[in-house]
Amino acid sequence: MAYIDVVKREIKRFYNRPLVWTVAFIMPLCMCFMICLIFSKGSPTNLPIAVLNEDNSEISRMFVRNLNALPSCKVKYQVTSLSEGHQLMTDGKVYAFFVIPRDFQKNLYRLKQPKLAFYYNNQRILIGGIISKDVNLMVQTMMVGIDAKMRNKRGLPMEEAIKQSNLIRVDDHIRSNPFFNYQYFLSLVAFGHILQIHLILTAVWALGTEFKLGTTKVWLKTADESIWIAFLGKMTPYFIIFLALFAILFTVYFGFMQVPYVGSVSMGILATLLFIISCLAISSIFVGINGNFRYGLSNSAFYVAMGFAFAGVTYPVMSMPLIAKIYSATLPLSYWVKVMINQSLRQIPVVYDFKPIFLLVVLMSLGLLSLIRIKSLAKDEKRWYQQWWRNFLIS
Repeated sequence: MAYIDVVKREIKRFYNRPLVWTVAFIMPLCMCFMICLIFSKGSPTNLPIAVLNEDNSEISRMFVRNLNALPSCKVKYQVTSLSEGHQLMTDGKVYAFFVIPRDFQKNLYRLKQPKLAFYYNNQRILIGGIISKDVNLMVQTMMVGIDAKMRNKRGLPMEEAIKQSNLIRVDDHIRSNPFFNYQYFLSLVAFGHILQIHLILTAVWALGTEFKLGTTKVWLKTADESIWIAFLGKMTPYFIIFLALFAILFTVYFGFMQVPYVGSVSMGILATLLFIISCLAISSIFVGINGNFRYGLSNSAFYVAMGFAFAGVTYPVMSMPLIAKIYSATLPLSYWVKVMINQSLRQIPVVYDFKPIFLLVVLMSLGLLSLIRIKSLAKDEKRWYQQWWRNFLIS
């Protein structure tokens, strides 16, 4: 059978090549395990901050102690001037700078609404957001407590004083990262990004070396001149390798590390299968440009390099410029991440994931259409053994 013959031929091609095994299996597995270690704490802790306490009162010192008690913050510097605090932020020694003004306690008791100045570096969106959230919550909690004590001193029972101090209670429901754990939220994106890079580059290598070594005619002959059988047989071993990679990662991640998965398992499996197939199919587009290995490898590396930033997790796609939205829409990672986060963390009904599943199928179809171009290039002997600049001129 032609398909089996192509599969056997492809296994022989990479079986004795340690570099291929390293790029296709060992490197992505090690990198993904490293990601697990990096995010093992769940969220950043003990981030250094600076404090300028110009009041030095009982309440201001309590503020500093509470800041230091926050899991995300550590008061590393107590500075004596604004310029010193700003310089520490500029030098990257602290992530935030807190200023308690003079007469803070006095104005607080006089109900003059003293202002606390809080500076943080929001270029680092994740760290800035974590510190800002914790500090704001701490300040609000403290102010409610202080206000309740003042009302209690005026004769109100403490229970009633607390109720009057906190008239509006916000009922938060976090959808993007409901567990407040960045291991759960960012590790999946990092896994997908790493595996997308290695999937596409490995597939480009498998197709491109046929042109580089001038073996496309043998490849097609083994497949009975069918480019569909030739491509399917060639990609089958790599599909199995990366499917095994995902199985190992998911077993470790959701099993041994006990990361929650609250949604549809079948939808996650379907998205993963389509993600692998889409990446393998898209690789044919880069080789099909002009049938050159080096040229296809360079283009595909440029295509996948920035996938993590444009997957729409750390920065919303809807707020990106048009060209960034287009780039994000061409990445299989964008749709796989959406399905996986929806199902693993958010427990969103599967009907809302039909769109990204459909778009993965569209990307896969576009990649497979390029096989028509690859077949015509494979039969053109001028494409064999050519240098990149000659292939570029032929195109």
